[in-house]
Amino acid sequence: MTADVWQARLLRSIWRRSAAARVAVIAGAIAGAFSSGVGSRVVMRMIALADPGTGGATTDAEATVGEFTVGGTMNLLFLGTTAGVMGGVMYLAVRRWLPLPTAWKGLAYGVVTLLTVGQLLFDTTNADFQIFEPVLMVIALFAVLFLINGLIVGALVDRFHPEPAYPASVRVSRAVTVVIAVVCVLGATGYADTVPQMIDDEGTCISARGAGQGCAVRTSEVEPSGD
Repeated sequence: MTADVWQARLLRSIWRRSAAARVAVIAGAIAGAFSSGVGSRVVMRMIALADPGTGGATTDAEATVGEFTVGGTMNLLFLGTTAGVMGGVMYLAVRRWLPLPTAWKGLAYGVVTLLTVGQLLFDTTNADFQIFEPVLMVIALFAVLFLINGLIVGALVDRFHPEPAYPASVRVSRAVTVVIAVVCVLGATGYADTVPQMIDDEGTCISARGAGQGCAVRTSEVEPSGD
């Protein structure tokens, strides 16, 4: 066998074996671009319309409320697609441990990501949650994006790469499922602490410093204008 033939066979073998990963990457990219990219832009617009008094404020992402920029939109799409790729691969890795019918696994995965990595978004130090009101609406809208992402990536991955038959290993399956459940319970407990704090802090900030540096102008620092 010549080196060229051996290399060609090796490449074909790698290509076949990477089918699941390729599907997960593409599905994740699509889901991320739609939910985190387009979805985030839609949610931000809805928040701005619901709280028009925040127009002109600087957000934690250093964007100006009420201004639509191509650069900002492209940045959201890039970040959403990148995060989506990682999410697609993660779904492929954990779907076997989700003890639900295939039709529900995408939604379950969305809930898992909301209760785990969602903690990074819903941060009490994020000035955006101190600017926009009502904060419960803001939290709910962004939470829905996690569920949408899970539904899309689950539907695409399961459609183009159905789950194979796994070797019987009930003990391991139950153990991993229990670990996922415990992590989700801890995540829900974390939200029980952070959400009330966000409610207490809503409306206390007028504009953020940006880049995670907190609030630049507090509501208490601005004197109310006379009639």
